[in-house]
Amino acid sequence: MEQGEPETKKFKHSIFSDCMYDPECRDVFYTHWHNRTSYKSSSVEVIGQPFRLCKISNFIKNEDFMDNIKGDLVDIKTRRNSTDLYQFEQSNDLVSVNKPTIRIFYETLQTDLVDWLEKFTKLRLNNKISMSTSCYTDTDFLLCHDDFLGDRKIAYILYLSDNWKVEDGGALDLFGTDENGRPISVVRSLLPEYNSLIFFEVLDHSYHQVAEVLTGTKSRWSINGWFHGPILDEERPPRPEPIPNYLNPEYTEVDLDLWISKVYLYPGIVKEIQEDVEQESFAFLSDFLKSNVYETLCGELQSESIRWKFVGPADIRHYEVADEDSLPEFLADFYKIFRSITVFQLLKNYTELDLVPESESMNPKMTIELQRWSKGCYTLISDKATYQDDHYYDEPSTSKIIMSADCNTPPSSQGDDDDEDDEDDDDDNDNDNDNDNDNDNDNDDKAADKIKNKSSESEKTDEYSRISPSKRDGTTPVKNRKDTDTDDSDVSDIGDYLSDPLDCDNSGQEDGAGEGPFIEDDLEEPETTNEAGTLDVIIQFNTNGNVEAETIDYVDVKEENGALIHVPSKDNHLCLVYKTLGICRVHKYVNHYCKGYFYNLVCTYCE
Repeated sequence: MEQGEPETKKFKHSIFSDCMYDPECRDVFYTHWHNRTSYKSSSVEVIGQPFRLCKISNFIKNEDFMDNIKGDLVDIKTRRNSTDLYQFEQSNDLVSVNKPTIRIFYETLQTDLVDWLEKFTKLRLNNKISMSTSCYTDTDFLLCHDDFLGDRKIAYILYLSDNWKVEDGGALDLFGTDENGRPISVVRSLLPEYNSLIFFEVLDHSYHQVAEVLTGTKSRWSINGWFHGPILDEERPPRPEPIPNYLNPEYTEVDLDLWISKVYLYPGIVKEIQEDVEQESFAFLSDFLKSNVYETLCGELQSESIRWKFVGPADIRHYEVADEDSLPEFLADFYKIFRSITVFQLLKNYTELDLVPESESMNPKMTIELQRWSKGCYTLISDKATYQDDHYYDEPSTSKIIMSADCNTPPSSQGDDDDEDDEDDDDDNDNDNDNDNDNDNDNDDKAADKIKNKSSESEKTDEYSRISPSKRDGTTPVKNRKDTDTDDSDVSDIGDYLSDPLDCDNSGQEDGAGEGPFIEDDLEEPETTNEAGTLDVIIQFNTNGNVEAETIDYVDVKEENGALIHVPSKDNHLCLVYKTLGICRVHKYVNHYCKGYFYNLVCTYCE
């Protein structure tokens, strides 16, 4: 503590740990907090990086009082929250809950703890606090976010679950950031220790997450919220705009008969696909690739020669992408055909989009990404839902995120085959193609039958689950993360998504009053433009029923319940989705029940 500083307030002993009132302990906290250095004892831990955080063990000094808090919370109504960012149960704000122990706890935080924090952190606070209870069970999570919103100054969590172990998951993970302030990887993990209070300064780089709960026999239970203070004239520094890796069509001809089931090249079927895309903005084509092609690709996708790298930033996405230069030969050839003018022409036929340049002023382009997915991977709704949302910076090779034992396996060395071996291999492939012709014809017939009978509602529901068709009109990008602060929330910075407006009545309430969320009714409607849309092309591999519950969703970020299209996890299906600005593609978090890997080839074409 600063020498000679007068104690303007004498802190009384309360329900909190005696260490908070011990002069030596307070001096240690003060020194390390303000020097941003780390310190740990049996009662207090201070972490200086990547942002300032403190943990106080045995925070509630009376075990009977702790038991009474848990007893009061049992009767509090909670609701299930599930979005792209989080999945768990949570109560409304406890400010108006009429439970004796909760009232004492709330009021003591509002007085004693606020006074203590103001004095020793030197952060300006007021008497406004947010408080709710959260419960995470098996597969629940809260992904990378920063809490930086409105007048939040300090976030806090009091853990209520006893005997929690590392293997149970649910750690509080802290993220380091790069030179542009983007979260890269987890640099510190904190176990949710029973009766410990964690608090940290809310900053524009205080990125953290609640790791997935991995146990089916315990629940991760806590009281959490924020201490608030005056809003300063500060704005989040702008993050640099990512530069998409756009590719122009390559003027090479490809024999599509070697790759694609013949039925999808018939003029009549092509016309039907075009009508579907025009009317409903999507098409879903089963058995799109020839069976022998698909099986060969599935085998090569598991090659140890492929170099995979995790991409981020973590508050946008986390999965692996393949280095094109490391792909095996057959897979590399398949990858390249999507850049060919032949596929641009095929997609133009499927959609009537201007994907083939007919004059110098036309400049169609595309992006391509071969993705590998496993447990812990995800994408999140981005603030700017444009065709650029798929191409953020690559994480540096020093990233510490390890999702599996072999994710950093170096490519195996390969010898150079001579020409004779290459010819032999080609002959073998030709023979394989000949042997599979009958199977391919059968697949073509089956696919044709499916398209001819696509008016059947049951089959259409099985092939593609559609909530409502997206419209082919341009809209301006809209941020899904609200700028207004809410008091009913959890530790997420998407407070509005945490509350169901149907659960509460806000009539006559001020912001933060009562149990219901604050809802802004007078938000200005965004202007619409005639911006062109883009075409997503997706093929999935090796799902093996492993990710049955996981889907790729297309979401209108303007709408609270903006899900437009659900893409099921099905192998060897070509998914075509026309999306306008404001429509975002999201791949839900893959939980720990997923075994092994599955793969997506994702291309985006721009007129």
